[in-house]
Amino acid sequence: MYPLPVVIVGVQDDQLPAVRRELAHLGADIESEFPSAAAAAECLRSTRRQQRLLVVQVGPDCDASAIERLGEEFGGWPILGLVPDGSTVRDVLEVNRAGACQVVGLPPGLADFHRAMGMIATQFGGKLIDRHVFAVAGAVGGSGTSTIAINLAHEIAVKFRRGTILAELSLQAGALAAHLDIEPRVTLADLFREINRVDDLLVEKSLVPYADGLKILAGAQEYATSVRADPAHLVRIVSCFRKIADVTVLDVPNMAHGLGRTAVDGADRVVLVGVQNVPSIRSMKMFCEHLPAERLNHSVWIVINRYNPQLKGFSAAEIRDILGAPHVVTVSNDYPAVNTALNHGKPLRLVTPGTPILKDLDTLIEGLLGLQKQAVHAPHRMFGRMRRALGV
Repeated sequence: MYPLPVVIVGVQDDQLPAVRRELAHLGADIESEFPSAAAAAECLRSTRRQQRLLVVQVGPDCDASAIERLGEEFGGWPILGLVPDGSTVRDVLEVNRAGACQVVGLPPGLADFHRAMGMIATQFGGKLIDRHVFAVAGAVGGSGTSTIAINLAHEIAVKFRRGTILAELSLQAGALAAHLDIEPRVTLADLFREINRVDDLLVEKSLVPYADGLKILAGAQEYATSVRADPAHLVRIVSCFRKIADVTVLDVPNMAHGLGRTAVDGADRVVLVGVQNVPSIRSMKMFCEHLPAERLNHSVWIVINRYNPQLKGFSAAEIRDILGAPHVVTVSNDYPAVNTALNHGKPLRLVTPGTPILKDLDTLIEGLLGLQKQAVHAPHRMFGRMRRALGV
């Protein structure tokens, strides 16, 4: 939730839906809306002790001088000024001098609006929203980890309107650039080579803008590199991601050691991707067993990819039981959709938006972002072959 209640002032009808939408995506409580600064001042004067964020459009019913009057009337309240598209630097400075602590152009762009709101939240009300880092790792090779990571990141950015970075943690022969048909100028390996220069600005310039709210850092494009894989260097780079984006999705090629182990250990949430077979579930069980109960119960999501609900002995309920992991999500088996997306070099939503995979991923995202309460699962029956194969 956004830390301050929001009051909308003077936002015109043609811009109001977009402003409401972006505020809703940030979890902001729109307390009231007023057609003019005068109306807002009159109604809010008696409650000025409760700090609010004023989102004010500069236009016919509220010019820069009206913002100045609001600032004088409600001292200590932050003001976000919205200026028309095409406004000059002089116009923006005038609004800022009148008392707006942040200024955003209309229509509101995702990244710019979220950054302005985040800065206001930091300065006036604490943290905007949690900055999430999700590590997506495969239990075994061929689990479809990169497909899950790509579409997870794209959905978070495009549908859930969170500024998102998708980063591939590969220092050799990365596949992300090919999956998305991009030609990155800078890769993870390049950042490792220049680690002494790495800061927020350098990392942000290294990212490839892909979709509204989504930026990409691909893994190394060569088969062999001489880059030293120091885990501390990855921690430094990921800390920059956390400052730049609301959500960072790390595509982890190997979770057992090296950079993958560092990423999994340091992530806020781990998305462990597996399939319905004994080797995959055995690997997931080994991973779950080494985790503290609190980490497993609150920070690990098991994803059963290419799920077949008719496969006896390998249902989601049975896998949940054997792993002792409360968060198990299934992703539909839609090979034609995935293959089409791969051949086009695009995420699923841009090529096959009707695939049930997207609905499954949205359910996963809601859990990861804490947008819904997790269901309490009833006990499930135990089973034979898989328990015997796993030695439990």
